[in-house]
Amino acid sequence: MNRRLKQGLMPAVLAGALLAAAPAPAGPVESLMARSRAAEAKGHFDDAIGLMQAAVVAAPARAETYVALAGLYARRKEPQFALKYYEEALYIDPTLAAALLGAGQADLALGDLGAAKRKLTRLEQSCGHDCPETVRLRAAIGAGKSAGPDATSASLDKQ
Repeated sequence: MNRRLKQGLMPAVLAGALLAAAPAPAGPVESLMARSRAAEAKGHFDDAIGLMQAAVVAAPARAETYVALAGLYARRKEPQFALKYYEEALYIDPTLAAALLGAGQADLALGDLGAAKRKLTRLEQSCGHDCPETVRLRAAIGAGKSAGPDATSASLDKQ
């Protein structure tokens, strides 16, 4: 099994353990997400990913949690995993602007300009030509590079 695949699977295994060991606060998903953000801020990406995966397990139908997990992978420069979780979010909510933006950025990072343009078309249809996510993805496509994962996180925070 290659190293990247192991890195992608290990946090999933740890997520179950973290979820089982964590106390049940009033808002478990929000608590896990906050703890994940705090771990990332300290530079502990493995812990941050494990906590965010636990949040996904706690609320598997919540698209925004998949977007947050994908953003972690994008910031870690692992666009293949980022794209996987952005696509999961889009399966739940096909018009979620943050997921379309992030997926388009991941497509660009993986060198798939055609897929990024298809995400842009979907964004224009669902969000409009002037919404911030559409503008960012259009600019990234025009520049031929990703607009960066922070744009995705910022757009998610507005929702």
